[in-house]
Amino acid sequence: MLRILPEPPVWKAVLGFDFDDTLVMKDSESQVDERFFDCLKWVRSTYGAAWGIATGRSLYQLIEGLNEARFPFLPDFVIVREREIFFPGQFGRWVPDENWNKKCEKDHSRLFRKCRRMLAKIRNHVERNTDARWVSVEGDAAGIVASTAEEMNEIQQVIEELSSHSDLTFERNTVYLRFSHRAYRKGSCLQEAADRWGLEADKILAVGDNHNDLSMLQPEVCEACGCPSNAIPEVRDYVKNRGGKVAANPGSIGVIEVMKHYFDQ
Repeated sequence: MLRILPEPPVWKAVLGFDFDDTLVMKDSESQVDERFFDCLKWVRSTYGAAWGIATGRSLYQLIEGLNEARFPFLPDFVIVREREIFFPGQFGRWVPDENWNKKCEKDHSRLFRKCRRMLAKIRNHVERNTDARWVSVEGDAAGIVASTAEEMNEIQQVIEELSSHSDLTFERNTVYLRFSHRAYRKGSCLQEAADRWGLEADKILAVGDNHNDLSMLQPEVCEACGCPSNAIPEVRDYVKNRGGKVAANPGSIGVIEVMKHYFDQ
């Protein structure tokens, strides 16, 4: 069973990491390098840094991923579906940030009702003119799975042309796209989690690899940012131009590089 590590008297920093292809590399023999956990424990205990995972996975899917990758201990918080926040509780249960999560659900329901005609136009284009699939499941009223990244690039252009509501945006990870409310993204969730401990952007480090990580790599969210070498070009360029750390290695080994860059070891 994953352990809950003891907390220091006061949290002094926050680490926000993407999960798939940032921490966990499914195609490698060892999904997460064991040295990552040693480095993370050292940063956590030495600098009082709470660490969290920000992912597009559901909470259930993330728990599966943590077990499959043999994480030895739990994150201090998780952001799932790119918009909901949970904290570890007793007996291995995850406790929701009730105020945030309830408001998030309410605002999404209201937004999707307002945008139903617009989303219907986008769906019509996807189903008539592309090989992509329109996806609608409980909790996610509208999403798209493209056949290729190039096809998703073209679909994204159409979405940007048809979208007219200021609160409607989307989160994209290669061929996957989820429509969402602009106020609830990895970046705003990371800010909300850090605010729980009274910490602001100057105490936050964020690391990610794909389009849906860009919201938490913004300067208003984190003063320090980084990415592994396998990050998509847009993320690598953004991190480099911001003066962040672009690692020379992929996955968790790259995340170790980022942590060592910002924390003396």
